[in-house]
Amino acid sequence: MTIHETGLAALALASLAACSAPEPSEGEDTAIATLDTTAGSLDAGEDTEDSSSSDEAEGSTTAGEESTTDSSSSSDAESESSESSETGLDPALILFEEDFEAAAPDTVPAGWDSFVNWQVNAANMPGADTFALVDGTKPHGGSQSLHVKAGSNPGMLTRPLPPGTTTIYVRAHVWLTGKLGQNPGNNHETLIGIRGTPGQASDEVRFGEIKGVIGTNEVPSDDISPTQEQWGMGPEITAGEWHCIEVAFVADEGPHRVEAWSDGEPIHLVDDPSQWNNGVLGTDFLDGKFTEFMLGWHSFSNFANEVWFDDVVVALERVGC
Repeated sequence: MTIHETGLAALALASLAACSAPEPSEGEDTAIATLDTTAGSLDAGEDTEDSSSSDEAEGSTTAGEESTTDSSSSSDAESESSESSETGLDPALILFEEDFEAAAPDTVPAGWDSFVNWQVNAANMPGADTFALVDGTKPHGGSQSLHVKAGSNPGMLTRPLPPGTTTIYVRAHVWLTGKLGQNPGNNHETLIGIRGTPGQASDEVRFGEIKGVIGTNEVPSDDISPTQEQWGMGPEITAGEWHCIEVAFVADEGPHRVEAWSDGEPIHLVDDPSQWNNGVLGTDFLDGKFTEFMLGWHSFSNFANEVWFDDVVVALERVGC
């Protein structure tokens, strides 16, 4: 066979094969179209799922990070709240506390008023004969404390008490230049107290010294405790060193009382009318006195003193040292 004949035979065989091959049915066309559509949907679904999963995952991660941060911040805040006081008391029981660190030197700390030379927020200058100011001359903790110099003219800081207060427990670290107690001949000296009328020394319950013994004086009655047989005697808060002084003014249970401790040891208690020397006051002597808290120095004996206070806490339960 020649090359030409061979080519013609091959062409004939190819034509015969094409004519005998079956054409695709309509169903096969539909299936192919459906497959193409499904494939497109799968592709789109895969893209959507990837995108959605990725976005959700990122959103979850972000939300998780924010949640973790918020939770951490909340925990930190709770931790700071629970550790806001070195007393160990529940913060809800603390009315206020003051370490005098935030105030600028030779100023009165925020939230307080001065009562110096019988004036509110006036006549309070460093280096004067009478003042009550924050400085760094003798801190108990940190770098600053409240420095008071006073005598027959008061040098005090005061702070309002919440309305409805009927009991407070005070803790303060105190350094005295002149001792408190066993000072025969002295009259009344105020270290810590409460007032019924802001800015008025004529409406007070004063803890400090009366007739040379650690005790309490109330005005306007001018009744004093303890009674005469103890005057000039009793315990002593020594000079020239830090002491932890606690004073309770309690009017929400039984007879009203003033109670005091020095370095954890009891040094004074008045809780019965028989303990008042002048016999004027009854069991409700603290009524109306929980308007203002005060600390500093005020002598009705012309007993000049220089006193430092630090790490003050006023609470609804005993603070402790």
